[in-house]
Amino acid sequence: MTKLITIAVDAMGGDDSPKKVIEGINLHYKKNKNIFYKIFGNKNVIEKIISEKSINKENYELIHTDEKIENEDTALAAAKRGKKTSMWLAIESVKNKSSDIVVSAGNTGALFVIAKLNLKMIEKIDKPALAGLWPNKTGMN
Repeated sequence: MTKLITIAVDAMGGDDSPKKVIEGINLHYKKNKNIFYKIFGNKNVIEKIISEKSINKENYELIHTDEKIENEDTALAAAKRGKKTSMWLAIESVKNKSSDIVVSAGNTGALFVIAKLNLKMIEKIDKPALAGLWPNKTGMN
């Protein structure tokens, strides 16, 4: 059996979260059964949404926190807000090697600063990079 890929998800980041984030996880799960999701955010809100989805309970874990980074926060304010936010905890799970990757639709500046504070940079690379997908004639880039 192959090892499951573990994705840490900041469920509280982005517009209309956590609803849209959980919908995104559900869409991803339908095509990718070899994934385990560590979902960080308000467990009480997320449980109501995720219970309506087709995600197998063995493929996710909810990690509760009441705190989140707001879209209006500056990167510095977000870093100061801190260590109990859904974004920070999701990034920290990669640092602690309990997740393979982190995904957030939240405050991009905060994501960069908190990731830089917690994760090592690749040798000779001193700035974080932003990856995105966009459609082309044959699929996605």
